Amino acid sequence: MMSKKFDDPLDGLDPIMEEVFSSNPSRTDRPRPSSDDSKVSDVVFPGLSSEMGGRKLEMDMFRKIPVSVSVELGRAQVSLKEIFELSEGSIIELDRLVGEPLDLVVNGQVVAQGEVVAIDNNYGLRVTHVIAQPSM
Repeated sequence: MMSKKFDDPLDGLDPIMEEVFSSNPSRTDRPRPSSDDSKVSDVVFPGLSSEMGGRKLEMDMFRKIPVSVSVELGRAQVSLKEIFELSEGSIIELDRLVGEPLDLVVNGQVVAQGEVVAIDNNYGLRVTHVIAQPSM
């Protein structure tokens, strides 16, 4: 049985699209841009220096930006099965020892450690050790 070649009626009408969708990427008859068509040059950026008249940010600018602060009692790694089995009265053992300082966490970053205190009817944290010192 002899197969008949399909005659494409649109064959040759759009040579640009034919070149794009060609299955032979090693064609050498593609038009190349001449050296006069495009010019490439380096981009020159101005140098940064303190003499450029720029102002430094003032610390007062940051005083009203809210941050998330939490005190971390400890952590534990448990399986999903153990999570599904939790009920009232379940106990999860944490990785922190009794009396060990708690972490003060600001936006996910531990910045200090301290001990639990009672303030009226609320818990508080007395900072005993600052971990992250601001760099100036």
